[in-house]
Amino acid sequence: MKTSSLLSILFAGAALTLGSAGCVHKPGTITPLPDSYRPPPPGTKETNPGPGTGMETPRPITTTDVGTPFDTNGPWKGPIEDGTPDAVTLKPDTVYFDLDSSTIKKTEDKKLEDVAAYLKGHMADALRVEGNCDERGTEKYNLALGERRALAVREYLINLGIDSRQVVTVTYGKAKPAVDGHNEAAWSKNRRGDFVLLVPKTP
Repeated sequence: MKTSSLLSILFAGAALTLGSAGCVHKPGTITPLPDSYRPPPPGTKETNPGPGTGMETPRPITTTDVGTPFDTNGPWKGPIEDGTPDAVTLKPDTVYFDLDSSTIKKTEDKKLEDVAAYLKGHMADALRVEGNCDERGTEKYNLALGERRALAVREYLINLGIDSRQVVTVTYGKAKPAVDGHNEAAWSKNRRGDFVLLVPKTP
């Protein structure tokens, strides 16, 4: 009897673990944000294990700070993701990534410093960071990688003094290419983090 009960508990635990590990956000879904996400250390290669290996599960996310206006005394009357999007102002600061990596490259530091300076000078605006990937790899893997890229950018901005509540993230995986093509020239432009300002709507 004891053995039977123990097996039942083990099977139930395994089912819960597999169910939670298999969750992947759909493209464009706001990512529930952890209090503090640390990207992999520099030099760490994140390889795509390929389809069917069962190793494409995204990093688990356990806490959230999405949906709370960061400036409760300011113009925000609702969640910041409901703001009017502006994808033009910070477009020149798009951050690009190496293949299978969410590590911020040194070449991108200045762009992130410029974005942080802009946000500090426009405290009424919020920011959505959109993580993107090139077309290679499975949809599930690329959604997870796009999420890690967006979170790494967000963490960098927080370390530069930006209020964590001022930045939300989404992942599009490979669903939103910036450049059409099936070569490195296109792929290098699609491995990116885009910046979309969210401006509070006027009554």
